[in-house]
Amino acid sequence: MVDTEFKKEQEYLQFVYERLEATEQTLRDSIEQNKTEGIAALKNMSGDSSLNFDSTLDNLDTFLGLEMKSREIDQMNIKLKAALALLEKVERLLQSPYFGKVTVDFLDDEPNEGFYIGINGFADEEGDNLIYDWRSPIAELFYNDTLGNSSYEVNQHTIDVEIKSRRQLIVEANRLLNYFDTTVAIQDDVLLEALEQDTTEQMKDITATIQNEQNVIIRDTKHPILLVNGVAGSGKTSTVMQRIAYLLYSLRKEITSDNVLILSPNNQFINYISNVLPSLGEKNPLNMTLLQFVGQQVNWKMETEEEYFSRISQPTVDKQTAVLRSLEFVDFIKQANEVVAAEGDLFRDLMHKGKIIISKEKMMDIYQTTPESSPMIDRIQATKSRLASYWERRLIAQSKTHAIQDQILEMSEKMQMKHFGELITEDNEEKVIEYGEQLLRKKYRGVTKGIEQNKWVDLTRIFDALYLHYQKESYVHSREVLTVDEAVIYLLIMNTFVERISFPLMRFVLIDEVQDYTPAQMSLMSDLFTKSDFTMVGDENQAIFNSSITFQEIADIIENKQKSVQRYDLVNSYRSSGAITKVFSQLITANQKIEIIPVRPQGNEPKVYEVSDKDDFKGILEQILMELDGKSLTIITKNEQEAEELSNYLKENLPFVFSIKVLPISLSKGLEFDNVLVYNVSEENYQSERDQRILYTAVSRGMQNLFVTYKGNLSKFLQ
Repeated sequence: MVDTEFKKEQEYLQFVYERLEATEQTLRDSIEQNKTEGIAALKNMSGDSSLNFDSTLDNLDTFLGLEMKSREIDQMNIKLKAALALLEKVERLLQSPYFGKVTVDFLDDEPNEGFYIGINGFADEEGDNLIYDWRSPIAELFYNDTLGNSSYEVNQHTIDVEIKSRRQLIVEANRLLNYFDTTVAIQDDVLLEALEQDTTEQMKDITATIQNEQNVIIRDTKHPILLVNGVAGSGKTSTVMQRIAYLLYSLRKEITSDNVLILSPNNQFINYISNVLPSLGEKNPLNMTLLQFVGQQVNWKMETEEEYFSRISQPTVDKQTAVLRSLEFVDFIKQANEVVAAEGDLFRDLMHKGKIIISKEKMMDIYQTTPESSPMIDRIQATKSRLASYWERRLIAQSKTHAIQDQILEMSEKMQMKHFGELITEDNEEKVIEYGEQLLRKKYRGVTKGIEQNKWVDLTRIFDALYLHYQKESYVHSREVLTVDEAVIYLLIMNTFVERISFPLMRFVLIDEVQDYTPAQMSLMSDLFTKSDFTMVGDENQAIFNSSITFQEIADIIENKQKSVQRYDLVNSYRSSGAITKVFSQLITANQKIEIIPVRPQGNEPKVYEVSDKDDFKGILEQILMELDGKSLTIITKNEQEAEELSNYLKENLPFVFSIKVLPISLSKGLEFDNVLVYNVSEENYQSERDQRILYTAVSRGMQNLFVTYKGNLSKFLQ
């Protein structure tokens, strides 16, 4: 029996695809022609024999001609840039023109209209819209509500409609692979794949519920602060990336990707999501780890990512670090104006080649002229302003000295041309003074920069004074590099007492794995990004590091700054098979009252192997690899040391097996793999509540097959 709907959809797809191909060719021809004309114009401009500089009038005519040609080239560049941008969109659409269709009755006695939704919009040469961008106003109907009465807004006007049908289309180039009608739009690829495999009404209802939950988060523009707690496999990252793309499009007249910051858990995760936004039609915004962010701000040598994860993966935290992470210490710092003011030695000499240029005593003299009743930050800023003026006067005065003037005049002609671009004579005193000042500014630019960057303020001394006053004992600096926890306190000190750090252009900040932040880190983010909206996602069950924060603590920190927090909970897990989901749902700690709802079919049952030694493990591993028949296997260890030891063993004993990847849990968190082996789940290795969360995180990385090995006795968490 012929599926007439399938045939109609395939015919329309072919029609659209041919229009896309035609547009692609037109754009390529136009771009090539534009480049050729641009090169010709440049050659003509540089070799124009009519250029005449004989007189003032000739100069004016010549400059006018050059300006006109310059404008012509500018117009060519604008046209070329627009064509290249459009070509990029068309090439993206050629891979998969669209993924959805919504049929709408506009309640005007006209026939129903169908709108095809893709990652970008596309209109043919006649101006007919063949594909609508997934973030456009009409696309709201594809994502919002179920079938029946609805509405959407265009230019602040509400248009009432009735949604007649909503269709998902699985399209690859000009081939329609599948289609099915749904009550709500399914955006998540993994969720869509689950629905493809099971098209029962029950599955449709489940996926509709999940997608509705995600759509609310993606399109929430009413609440500036979103806090999303999602269980493993609930689509947190997918949702937040779609949210970024939606915000960039819907607010495209106000913001660009430069106004968005993503704080990712690690560099591997940054690479993992690097293609997500381009696939949704947007450029990648600034994406960095917390370690990279604080390192840029303090401008100090920081611990490496490997050192950072090794440190936060330890079972315990030293007393000093615990203090630095605490909200109590942060609150103390913010109220410690008098403690800092009482510190007698706040400044550092500004040096040049080992010589003191501006002494800290001079800085203190200037500082003491500021009002004692003023907040410390105002006194420091006043000192900075006066210090800069003092330094400026010194440079100007020194440039007028005979020593500097003689130095300028004694330069060889070659050196004068190199530094100043002309030869200087003794009778031109103004030029000599001007170039003397220029030479001094270049020579002492490090001092000028030091004043601008507050390097004259001794942050370490202030840090030590605050810690001593709070803890009644001295802080022991153990290394030449800063830890993230130390850097956070330095930034808090800078922001509280020295100079406000702000990012006024950053409209949206998105934090992934937010449960791994400390109270101090969360407070710092809130202090620095005062004008930004936040979207924070995480899973309290995956708080596996010794640095962590509860979602209630996050809400309290933000709400204490008179900002409200909108919380969302995602409890449907659809990434892993039903069997794997069942295992990690039983690993939720007692204090987390969440019931995880599995979505996927049961799939293969997890397999648990007891091993006696490494050679025994190798034999079982070879058996698993045969079973997987060439498919990749990711082995997840509890820590970096286990990962390194196992990697070295496998390199020696299975040197030609390239389908195995070994990762510690710290680097695999947030990622997903088809086949996962959780290594050494023994009673000795997994005992505490934190171990339970680590196991929950490791098990939930697997999507299709889960293998577990242990030595001695199996951990109680899996019995």
